[in-house]
Amino acid sequence: MVVLILSLTWTWSAEAEISVTHPRHYATPPKRVTTKPAAVPHGKVRLPPIKPGVLLRSDDTLGTGNWNLDQVLSEYCREGKFVQKRDRRYTAVLNGRTYGAATSSRATLYDPRGVAAPDTVYVFRSQGTSRCRVYHRGQLQPPAG
Repeated sequence: MVVLILSLTWTWSAEAEISVTHPRHYATPPKRVTTKPAAVPHGKVRLPPIKPGVLLRSDDTLGTGNWNLDQVLSEYCREGKFVQKRDRRYTAVLNGRTYGAATSSRATLYDPRGVAAPDTVYVFRSQGTSRCRVYHRGQLQPPAG
C-alpha cells in the first residue's frame, strides 16, 4: 500500500505578486494640449487665468499717511457691489501685513456701479464680512464720463 501525503503551503514570493494594473486605475490623460484660449459661445474668448501676485509693497499702514478709508466704497463692499473678483488673488503688503488688493481693471474688481477710478489701487480689509473696509491712496477723482 502506498500513502501519498500532500503538503499545501501558501507562500508569497516576488513571482506571485500582481505586476499588472487594470487600465481603469490610471488617470486619463488630456486628449489634446493647446495654449490657445478656449472658444466660448457668442464669439467671446475666454481669457487665460490671472496669475497671483503682489500689486503693492510698502512700509505704510492702513489708515495713516496716504491710505484713506472710503466710507462709500466700504458700504458697497459690505453689500457685495465693490469687491475683488477672487479674494486675495492679488495682494498688497503694507508694513508686513497682507491685504487683498485690486485695480480698476475688470479682471480684478467686481464693480457693477462703475465707481472705480482708473490707475488706483484699492486695498480690502475683511472682504466678505459686514466689517469690510476699502482703502485707497490720496483723493479719489470721479471717473470721467
